[in-house]
Amino acid sequence: MSGNIYQYGLLQYHHSQMLGEVMNIGLIVYFPTHRHLAFLYPEKLIRLRFAYTIIPEKTIKGYFRYFSKRVGEFNRNPELFSSRGIDQSLQAFIESDFLPSDSSALQFGNYRTSVLYTEDIEHIQNQLYNLYFSVFQYQEGVTKRIDEGHLLSKYRKFLKQYSGDDFSIANDSRFKLDYALEPRPATTVKFDVAWRSKEALHLVKPVSFDLSRQDVITKKAYQYYGQFSDLEELATENDYLFDVLLAKPRNRNLFKAYDNAIRLLEKPKRVKLVEQARLEDYSKSSVELALDEIG
Repeated sequence: MSGNIYQYGLLQYHHSQMLGEVMNIGLIVYFPTHRHLAFLYPEKLIRLRFAYTIIPEKTIKGYFRYFSKRVGEFNRNPELFSSRGIDQSLQAFIESDFLPSDSSALQFGNYRTSVLYTEDIEHIQNQLYNLYFSVFQYQEGVTKRIDEGHLLSKYRKFLKQYSGDDFSIANDSRFKLDYALEPRPATTVKFDVAWRSKEALHLVKPVSFDLSRQDVITKKAYQYYGQFSDLEELATENDYLFDVLLAKPRNRNLFKAYDNAIRLLEKPKRVKLVEQARLEDYSKSSVELALDEIG
């Protein structure tokens, strides 16, 4: 496998072998130069429920958990990639170590190879998620938009998941709530959560673009761009990093406005953008890096 490519295989739900009906519900992607494997999937299967009256949802989600766990095992032990032959055939690797090829409802297929156009593999994963699963996000949120409170609640939920059942963010010394900066007299900027790694003090701010109009998305993007740009000198002097948790619009017609908002918010040097598809990975890193700093 050439080093300037990445490969992925789609997890497909075959509702009827006779009719040939197929829906993509997940994918495994492998980056050979980074020795990194990822499993991407939609959080909810409401699109699948819209299409079919009865689906084995619990079974499918059980497979999701198993695949995620298996991916983690390989990433923690990258020497396994060579011994399992992933560089020779991603398909053979998946069929051997994840799901054998048979006539069951869940099958991996439609294997593809693409050029590694950037070293930012998280960006590629976001693009793949948006390409295949954004329609799940749109349909699952028809009646309730994803706002900042929702993003923050999910972040805190993931922190608890990776910290243990006795975790309470309000009583954990690794995390601070409602962290305030004072860039100038009588001016206060608050961040919902702060945590420290060896690299910097991370200041977490959820920002939702799950809105109904293009002009509102644009206005909101410029608002936060101005705020982060204004804080850039202070952040550089004090080793702050602004970790921005993002929610994208459900309306496909607003995706271009969202992409423009992303390009704008990427400009300040001290900003890291965390799209919702990567929120769990970011939360896990928050726990691990904050714990490493204390250790």
